[in-house]
Amino acid sequence: MSKTPNYDAKVKTILENLQPGERTCELTGEKWMMDEEEIGWYKKFNVPPSAWHPLTRVTICTCFATGFGWWHNKHAETGEKVLSYVHPATGIKVLPDPEFFERDFTDRGRGYDPDKNFFDQIRELQLATPFTAWRSIKIPVNSIALLSQGDENSYFVTACRSKNSMYGYSVLDMEDSAEVYESNNIHKSFSVLISDRIYNCRFVRQCFDCLNCDFIFDSRNCEDCFGAWNMRNKKYIWWGEQLSKEEWEKRRAEVDLGSRETLEKNRALFQEKLGNIAIWPENFNEQCEDSIGEGLRKCRDCKYIYAGFDSSNCYWGCVHLGRNEDNAFLGGAIGTTHCFYSHAPVESSNCKYVHSCYRCQNLEYCMQCYNCENCFGCVGLNRKSFCIFNTQYTEEEYWKRLDEIKCRLLDRGEYGEFFPLKFSPNYFYASAALIYLLDEAKEKALGALHIDPESYGAVGEEPEGVEKMTTADIPDHIRDMDPSVWAKRMVFDEKERRRFSFIAPEIRLYKQLNIAPSNIHPMTRLKNLVFEANSAIFVDATCNKCGKALTVSKNATYQNRKIYCREDYLKHLEQYG
Repeated sequence: MSKTPNYDAKVKTILENLQPGERTCELTGEKWMMDEEEIGWYKKFNVPPSAWHPLTRVTICTCFATGFGWWHNKHAETGEKVLSYVHPATGIKVLPDPEFFERDFTDRGRGYDPDKNFFDQIRELQLATPFTAWRSIKIPVNSIALLSQGDENSYFVTACRSKNSMYGYSVLDMEDSAEVYESNNIHKSFSVLISDRIYNCRFVRQCFDCLNCDFIFDSRNCEDCFGAWNMRNKKYIWWGEQLSKEEWEKRRAEVDLGSRETLEKNRALFQEKLGNIAIWPENFNEQCEDSIGEGLRKCRDCKYIYAGFDSSNCYWGCVHLGRNEDNAFLGGAIGTTHCFYSHAPVESSNCKYVHSCYRCQNLEYCMQCYNCENCFGCVGLNRKSFCIFNTQYTEEEYWKRLDEIKCRLLDRGEYGEFFPLKFSPNYFYASAALIYLLDEAKEKALGALHIDPESYGAVGEEPEGVEKMTTADIPDHIRDMDPSVWAKRMVFDEKERRRFSFIAPEIRLYKQLNIAPSNIHPMTRLKNLVFEANSAIFVDATCNKCGKALTVSKNATYQNRKIYCREDYLKHLEQYG
């Protein structure tokens, strides 16, 4: 028996009259074909159709995902400084995670006013209710971390399980490493992108089971290689050339990556090889059936999904990890079933239009709720049921009011889209949605909150007595950097118009890895690494070998790369790899 019969009757009429055909996105003006498959998802979730392009929807949802920004915010109650992913210019307040979970935010409860815009009302509740400052799953030890899964002695890491590392994003089991993105089991390595089981390597892209290598792409089980691509089970490769052990060791001894001049020269050559010589597969999917996407593993019946693992029957979205099923338009999901048009419903089911809700069921238009069930329009609740706008109701009252509210929202055209982008806690250009190749045109079209990254004290005050430097002052060679001296200096990145500093553990790690000190802001370096990966935007292409029609990911760095269909790619590996 329906709990919301009046709403169900209204939306049934809408869905019965819905016909496939060309649509124009109300935000971007981009056209798309709404087909029977897309309409089937609306019917499955009993919701009206969206007026936004599918790509617009998942981009906005992903803009709510914690990304690459670290900002000085303020404790919601004491005003003390708190380092967080939430930019203070958003107006969103924060509490340290332990304090957040000690609070009961039903004291922020309010009623729904049917004469006012729904999103204006939920925005007022959002600004009145603190978010978690760090969103850590496990408490980090002696670390600066967000979404920590157990970090020790690590700095500026997000969604990581790491030791003695820094500048990592979504990396499990990283140790003594820096500048690593979407990887696992990384040890004593630097600048690693979407790779697994890497030891003592530098500048690694899409590789597995490699050690003692530098500047390698799409290679597996390789050792002692310098400048290698599309290789399998190789040793002593030098920029694509097979050398003897003696000759390789001689050449390697002559290259000192501790010098920035030498490092940048080799990095430029590496990017040239990847853009013009290396063969790229149509995608980096593995063990997938009937799926369209990029970076998928063990997925079935997934379409237009970026970075998915062990998921099935999912439609348009990104970062689907750990047994996700029957979801559509999600900007991130972990262990989620039957969820729709949301960001990060984690271990949740039957949630719609939610942002970062953990272990929840039957939620709509909620933000940062935990262990909740049957709630609507709530923010920051934990272990609650039958709440609307953070106000507690009886079960009978809840369903009656919910039916009335959803009917009203449907009549006003306010039901059926995710939160406006200006509700995001993130600085637009530091969100995880960089995988959708964000730019100024998208910032304006999608309605992002325009933020000066240095406003509201977000980058902190300049400490007294700190020596100010420019990037030109940074030594070329890491041997010339004394941690005790440079840890007390602040550098101004002229291009980014932002300050940064080297921390002592960072300098010591670079010395250990013999990596030259960079003259670029660390968050910019990490974002540049992201842009070397295939993006979450899918386009039509053709195989450079046979001309077969393909669906591939755009790549911001390697826009004219050589792409082979799966069959021709495997033939190439068999012949040359």
